[in-house]
Amino acid sequence: MQNKLYRRPGSLLYWYSYTDGRGFPVEHCTGTANLTEAESVAAQLGSTAPHPAHRAPDQAKDRSGDTVEEAIAQFVSYCHLDRSAATVECYEQKGGHLVRLLGESSVHKLHVDHVHAYAHKRLEEGAARESVRKELVVLRSALQLARDRGIMERAPESMIPRFRAQYKPRQRWLSTVELSALLRHLEPHRVRWVMLAAYTGARLSEVESLCWGDIDFERGQIHIRGTKTARSDRHIPLVGDLAALLGPLRGAPSEPVAGTWHNVRRDLALACKKGRIDPVTPNDLRRTFASWLKQAGRDSLAVGRLLGHTSSRMVELVYGHLDQKTLSAAMEHLPSMDGIMSLVGKEDDDM
Repeated sequence: MQNKLYRRPGSLLYWYSYTDGRGFPVEHCTGTANLTEAESVAAQLGSTAPHPAHRAPDQAKDRSGDTVEEAIAQFVSYCHLDRSAATVECYEQKGGHLVRLLGESSVHKLHVDHVHAYAHKRLEEGAARESVRKELVVLRSALQLARDRGIMERAPESMIPRFRAQYKPRQRWLSTVELSALLRHLEPHRVRWVMLAAYTGARLSEVESLCWGDIDFERGQIHIRGTKTARSDRHIPLVGDLAALLGPLRGAPSEPVAGTWHNVRRDLALACKKGRIDPVTPNDLRRTFASWLKQAGRDSLAVGRLLGHTSSRMVELVYGHLDQKTLSAAMEHLPSMDGIMSLVGKEDDDM
């Protein structure tokens, strides 16, 4: 296998293929969309063949930022400076679709018709309108950065068509019965991961970065080291049931409580299938935490603070889901229909 750096279709990350010391072919993800960083990783793994960017001018592909692919890669690279890992991962995912369909296009020749065709193609592929809207936001940001860097002169707005999408938040959350069905088909250390997410409302990255030193069993608090917003770094109460689960497992302060769960979405979907329930994602566990609190009548602002939001708006829009039992209880407070009808009869008599 010839040593080379490359990108897989629809991905911004560089991969490195090479032959190891035993003569076996190896493929390794460098974990970065930055060419210089990828070459550094490749150099540590073994000598690399010249990357296409370093070929003779008549053979090299233009890597100066003139293509949409390079503009997006540069944008993602810049985002590492001041954006959370979760946000950067989202940009990489959205950018991957743009690279797949528009990557070879020159930013100098990109036309609004090209982007309109891109949006139409993505919808044909089954993408949600909100997903396509976010992809266009990434494209606009990448083009704006290219303009700021002097790569292009045109305003990005002239290339991006108006594209509206009404945000419809995902409705999935778990009942206690469904959570039990899910846990029955998970290994013990994964049960800990799921219960931690469901009983803290932490994001995936927050669950995986939580260390034992962040849990104060004496004071009954957990320090969630969020980075997505200013208020996402927060201290929340440690509920008794979770303390009872985690207490006997306590490790060194620097050790992770649940750790990184590779293929978490795939494994959760498989466990849900075995448990005969609809599939869930890590964010559905966060949504479960908030929905349980709202169903118990808790204040939206308090729930928002526990989730690391700056206001109650996101709680009402995304997490404030009520089950049928709660809705039925609320309906019981409607005035009696018999009373209303009796008043109608009296009104007729008065007339």
